[in-house]
Amino acid sequence: MKKRTLTFLLLTLLSSPVVFAQSYRGQIQGQVTDQSGAVVAGANVTLRNVNTGIQTTRPSSSAGVYLFELLDPGVYTITIEAAGFRKFIQENIILQASNTITVNATLRPGEVQQSITVTETPATVQLTTSSQNITLNSTLATETPRYDRNPFKLTLLAPEAINTRGEMLPFLSWSANSVDLGGGTNLKNDIQVDGSPVGLGHKFSYPPNMDAVESVNVSQNSTDAEFGHSAGGEITLTTKSGSNAWHGSTYYLGRYPWLNAIANRTTLGTNSTRQNMIGGTLGNPIFKNKLFNFVSIEYWKVGVPGSFVTTVPTAAERSGDFSHTYNVDGSLRTVYDPWTTTTDPNTGTVTRQPFSGNIIPANRLDPLAVQLMNAMWAPNNPGDNITGVNNFKKSYTDAWNYWNWSDRVDYNITDKWKLWGRASGYHTTDIYSNPTPNNSDLYVPTGTYRTAQQYAGDVVWTVNPKTIVDFQASYHNVVDAYVSTPMPAPGWASLWPNNSWYVPYQQASTFVPIYFPDFSVGGNTFGGRGFYWNQRPEGEDFSAKYSHQLGSSFLKAGLQWHHAYGPVYVSNTSVFNFPSDTTANSYISPDTKHTGDPFGTFLLGALDGSSEMIGGPAPDPHTTSYGFWVQYDWRVNNRLTLNFGLRDEYEKPWSDPNHTLSRGLDLSQPTPAMQANPPQMPAQALQFVGNNFYRWYGMWQWTDNNHPGMWDPPLFALAPRAGLALRINDKTAFRFGYARFVIPTEFNFTAAPLLGFEDINFLEPPFYGMTSYQNTAPLLQGVPQETISNPYPASNPLVPISGTAAGPDVGRGNPSGLLWYPHNFQKAWNDRFNFNFQRQLPGQILASATWFMNLGRQHYTRELNAIDPRLQEQYQTALSVTVPNPFHNYLNPIVFPGPLRNQPTVSLGSLLVPYPQYGPLFEIGDCCALEHYNQIQIQLQKPFSRGLNFLFGYVYTRERQQINNFNDATYYFNQFQWQDSNQPHHRLSAAGTYEFPFGRGHRFLNSSRADAIAGGWRFTPVWQYISGDFPRFGNMIVSGNPCISNPTPQHWFNTAVFQQIPKDTYVLRQNPLQFSCLTGPHFWNLDASLAKEFHITERFNGQLKVTAYNALNNLNRGDPDTNVNSSTFGEALYQGSPGGAFGGQGAYEYVSGRQVELGFKIFW
Repeated sequence: MKKRTLTFLLLTLLSSPVVFAQSYRGQIQGQVTDQSGAVVAGANVTLRNVNTGIQTTRPSSSAGVYLFELLDPGVYTITIEAAGFRKFIQENIILQASNTITVNATLRPGEVQQSITVTETPATVQLTTSSQNITLNSTLATETPRYDRNPFKLTLLAPEAINTRGEMLPFLSWSANSVDLGGGTNLKNDIQVDGSPVGLGHKFSYPPNMDAVESVNVSQNSTDAEFGHSAGGEITLTTKSGSNAWHGSTYYLGRYPWLNAIANRTTLGTNSTRQNMIGGTLGNPIFKNKLFNFVSIEYWKVGVPGSFVTTVPTAAERSGDFSHTYNVDGSLRTVYDPWTTTTDPNTGTVTRQPFSGNIIPANRLDPLAVQLMNAMWAPNNPGDNITGVNNFKKSYTDAWNYWNWSDRVDYNITDKWKLWGRASGYHTTDIYSNPTPNNSDLYVPTGTYRTAQQYAGDVVWTVNPKTIVDFQASYHNVVDAYVSTPMPAPGWASLWPNNSWYVPYQQASTFVPIYFPDFSVGGNTFGGRGFYWNQRPEGEDFSAKYSHQLGSSFLKAGLQWHHAYGPVYVSNTSVFNFPSDTTANSYISPDTKHTGDPFGTFLLGALDGSSEMIGGPAPDPHTTSYGFWVQYDWRVNNRLTLNFGLRDEYEKPWSDPNHTLSRGLDLSQPTPAMQANPPQMPAQALQFVGNNFYRWYGMWQWTDNNHPGMWDPPLFALAPRAGLALRINDKTAFRFGYARFVIPTEFNFTAAPLLGFEDINFLEPPFYGMTSYQNTAPLLQGVPQETISNPYPASNPLVPISGTAAGPDVGRGNPSGLLWYPHNFQKAWNDRFNFNFQRQLPGQILASATWFMNLGRQHYTRELNAIDPRLQEQYQTALSVTVPNPFHNYLNPIVFPGPLRNQPTVSLGSLLVPYPQYGPLFEIGDCCALEHYNQIQIQLQKPFSRGLNFLFGYVYTRERQQINNFNDATYYFNQFQWQDSNQPHHRLSAAGTYEFPFGRGHRFLNSSRADAIAGGWRFTPVWQYISGDFPRFGNMIVSGNPCISNPTPQHWFNTAVFQQIPKDTYVLRQNPLQFSCLTGPHFWNLDASLAKEFHITERFNGQLKVTAYNALNNLNRGDPDTNVNSSTFGEALYQGSPGGAFGGQGAYEYVSGRQVELGFKIFW
């Protein structure tokens, strides 16, 4: 990190009045009374940290109340003394992160020299807070088997936490935030380490290693106004600190192929992962009771087996001979010549001629396609079925390393001042090898480069016994890059040696490598890998908090500041698509199940309008937010506590220093040149829409000095909080909480309605005008207009990217489309409610039952330039006829710069939109669509005592949201309807540690000899069950109920009730997205470890451990195939999990056959 940034952070840490960090620490509080129940004011209450020896003394207030705030997790002892009373001592107070422990003391008359000591751990019932959260203690954090060793995934032990993506490893920057805590918090949670944010948009920077984690706190609904900057979910890891004793560990973990079961019994893939992990921790005093240090380091050396599965042409197909290419039913897959397409103007019937003998003549083969075919490799198996699909399969080993390190220092300067500081980071690289037998250029090795750092510090100033001020600051960054080796010189000239059509885009793509182009043949990728990113965001966070005790009440307030920025290149590579549709029997609802072949399309070089060139530099978005909050906790009496809070967040809109971001298309402004000289629209179009239909409006708006942001931000985003905690008795409480969370725009996350985006978010903002997307010319009545040898000819050349010089004319004449945020942007928000009953059962078991509800107001996307689907339904193929293009050479290339000006003809349907001078237009981030989420939770939790701890949870979830894109009509008219979520309804989880009662210090076999064999054994299982999700279906004709009573992997539902849309027919979707009676396969898994601890010397101990992931080797299947055109329609063939794409892993934990891990540890 740069010196100026370090200096800035150090100065701010000591002097700044603001920080964007929230309390990860806990509280211990209570009330002092005598035996009659009268309060005892002025009693001396001394709190002592058992590990560090540090103690603090405060008097009880006039109401007999005492409070210790901002406490590090650990074990504490409280001593209470008052004249005329015996001393009261409470030991074994186990404080976890973000928790409040209540220790009420009843003093008895006597001398101070006399004492009453309570050793039983106090009840952990939350008697004074209405927030809904769960804390996983150090034992669970350290001993729970996690295949990914990602501490953020320990959140999945919380029953309400649902994993949403397949990225699980700690350095995968989506992994920490890919958790839904109810009501749409997926990718919108506040992620913290030691109270310092590590989130950067939906990604995150630094994860501690598992052995450095003290506890994990998961908050589903915080009524404390200090917590915000999220959609409602908070996930906080607390790292370990040094103490007065020297404690440490060194360990080795290894995974070996010979210990594992078959990785995937549906594909017979072997489980050949070889992984070696070593690490260590050391916590120690530098000066006892004053200065402490804790350091951790972990290193992985991994060899992971990979498999490359694709479909390649046979020797005959490479020459154009498809006479032995079959469909799954055994019929010949007929290849049609798209250049023979005709459309009857009266009936709309489409006719194409098949190639004679199903062989494409040699003189029809595209020369570049033939050149690329020569680089293709041969199949190495006959394929999965008669179609030859997946006829090339190759295993390989992916080798990579991973480093993670952290060092934390805690310093108790005086009784009034204490601070801590931590420096942490990780680094990993991973580049795949080329698995093709001829080292083909059509496979470009690709991999990742990832690294991150975090520097954080905190200062606590105890002004007086009733007042505390806390300052915190942090800086963090992450590099998340998926890259390939750039194409060597002469680059694309080696493919197009005499045609530099691509130069305008490559010249505009400053600092963007030149990769081999992506050729997508029937969904199989050849050449460039299709999608790359190189994101390097950074974040700076600062805060201050003031806390003050007012008698029996507690007041705190704070200010927070957060700044995130950095270059974020994310882009598809320029892609050339070759679908089977182009050589199928029709271009309107083609029968691709029986006709058309993607390699036939490729050999012809035939391009439709889906191929796309992408060019431009990387954006550099910036965002800054300010948080202001106040919280008042009023202890009405010893039974009732009320919580009130108010939070406001002001957030600047996304901007960049050079004003290259845009404010979007202003459709209220007329286009002067077009109004003065409107295009002459064809009579065929006017007969459908009339003379007053078209709007010659639209001026692109760039950011500038007067409007530096992409939208006008709202001045206020008030988020009230309220709740109550009713103490029924010392072991029972009822709690109610309400909190509004206004979702930061840094968490805006929109599914892209246009090509060129993965998703639209802060780390991938709209960058129109700077980044340009230009598609190849679409088919004209089914006839290709361009070929791969000359994809952008003089009739449709690449339009140079002008950047900000394009002014208001961006997008005009470009059929690729535009999207933008509304100028008067309104934030989304969630209103969250929890009704909770807690009861402490015998054995320190905390039972909890909760009804959680979220009422959300979420963003949606509005389509502004679409054809009326009623016209499509009524006139069908008549709208596909070719008509003269009214924009051909229209005006001049400055006012009308897009490629539409180069096309002499267009389809009639493309002119039946209100703004035909533009492509598709979308306003994203409109507010608000309703979302309702209800969840019932039952939870049992026991801290580690008497050789046992556990956490059991069950949740039942129902969710509905309003959608406007059910079909083309609802999208066109912006009509909303309620849609059930496809997420599973039931989820059970259980985790714990059991220490067998044998050996030294236990009831049985406690002799030294018996201890050597039977002592020190621990068993730690983690079990999870998830009911099936609700598979979703595309647009098709449904004639009955698809559900059956006895689904099997080969027949999961009744496929006979489904039919594909008829050829040459436009059908508006009527069938539901999902069926309430049809769920996919359920998922269950057991991970477990067995450990044996033994003494090496009096001070040093050892541990041997064996861990089995998917210990019972259960086969979990993914969802059935719901593609009606697929040969495996209705089958659940592959290993996976609920919510997983057909054949994919899915998003719920690791999915594989049993893997075994061996471990050895020395600790002291």
